[in-house]
Amino acid sequence: MKKVLALLVVASCALPVLAAQQVDNAKMLQMFSAQARPDWGNLNVILLNDRTVEALFGASPAKAAFRTKARMTSVFFVQGTANKEFEFKPEITVTQKGETLAGKVTPMKNFAGGKVAKGEQLQGLVELPKKLDLYDSFKVTVGGQSVEFNFNEDDVRDYGNR
Repeated sequence: MKKVLALLVVASCALPVLAAQQVDNAKMLQMFSAQARPDWGNLNVILLNDRTVEALFGASPAKAAFRTKARMTSVFFVQGTANKEFEFKPEITVTQKGETLAGKVTPMKNFAGGKVAKGEQLQGLVELPKKLDLYDSFKVTVGGQSVEFNFNEDDVRDYGNR
């Protein structure tokens, strides 16, 4: 009986920590992502940093590689879901301070280009040739659909992997 009581006490102490971590992951993804609703479905673009990599790829063996790459240059995880069949063009550019950078695409799911069927997901990584200045706003264009990023200075300082 004492063991059961001790186990319950330990579990009750651990649950708030696990719940806080889940909220923290959701908050990180929300802070460092931008969404769009193109006519073909939805699109979510997430800037990778230490915190967003953990939230997205926590159990993946590739997590360390994603984190290292995100520290070296700006990397985005792009995902979406098609609500109708459409032709996807994996052309990604980022514009900041009048400079346009072409992204190098690493396809994961339906991100190589071509027809995407209704209900299918898109996933891919986009690596830029240099690191962006997260204190200045920038625009990411994926297959003709643009999203704006304008980060809070406190979030960049505390979580942004400058």
